[in-house]
Amino acid sequence: MDIFVAEYASALGLGGTHELEGRAMLSCLVESFASSGHEVAYPTSGPRLKEGKPIMLGGGRDFGSLLQSIEAEACLLIAPDGLQPHFLEIIEGRTANLGSSPAAASLAADKLLSTRALARSGVPVAEIVDRPDPVDKGCLQYVVKPRTGSGSEGVRISSFVRAGPEEIVTRYHEGLHLSTSFIVGKEGFLPLTINRQLIDFADGKMRYQGSQVPYRTPRAAEIWEAAEKAANVLGLRGYAGIDFVLGEKPWAVDVNARPTTSIIGIARVMKEQIGDLIVRARFGGLPERVHLEGESIFRKGDLALKPDEQ
Repeated sequence: MDIFVAEYASALGLGGTHELEGRAMLSCLVESFASSGHEVAYPTSGPRLKEGKPIMLGGGRDFGSLLQSIEAEACLLIAPDGLQPHFLEIIEGRTANLGSSPAAASLAADKLLSTRALARSGVPVAEIVDRPDPVDKGCLQYVVKPRTGSGSEGVRISSFVRAGPEEIVTRYHEGLHLSTSFIVGKEGFLPLTINRQLIDFADGKMRYQGSQVPYRTPRAAEIWEAAEKAANVLGLRGYAGIDFVLGEKPWAVDVNARPTTSIIGIARVMKEQIGDLIVRARFGGLPERVHLEGESIFRKGDLALKPDEQ
């Protein structure tokens, strides 16, 4: 099958950790699709990968117009949450979408609407706070974050229920910061890994620094139950991830309707090919479970171009 992997940050050469993370995910997926016997192409601003066919994005051509020219049999998109719905609509007008629908991506990208949808369905969430708590409850902490965004960007901890026009405030819960990575296909929900997030809390801000993949916990069944229910409520498809704070309950705090950086570690510890599973999610044939071996810890600061990706 001809597959086009459309990763936004590396295609546009955005620079910084955005491009490094994007290219690391792109490299992982292109190699996996190729190892599964597929022909793979990808857009790039210059650097080339060891596998796959590079499509140069230049001459004033934008990402959307590139997607409108897709001739592959299937496409997997990795793009900022707020841009996903529009790009997915273009993809679905051209070829088979290997990820979530535009509607599901739009809902997942909106932290206010997705949190409310999950809460209505009984999924534990970090509750939306729209007014200060009574003084007799003491000095409480809250999480202020952009209504759309990813990777803990713009997230801060505050003692005040005060947010900008494009921000929301949720209750702060103490606990272990985890993420779940899974695939949803025709046959249902396939758990991949629970991951421990490496978070820097300096200066009252939360900054994602990397992941431990997998993170083994005796509460795995409880976490997976919440993740599967959330995925069904939001209508996620293909590879997706949900972040949790594991305390008294597994509180869902963020949803990613697309591949996440945890996929880098997953590819190192999972015997199955992640690319093959993504294709099977769309066209059928998902296994009942995956097989993991070992552990991988990676940090954003360690991501860099390999010698064959120049």
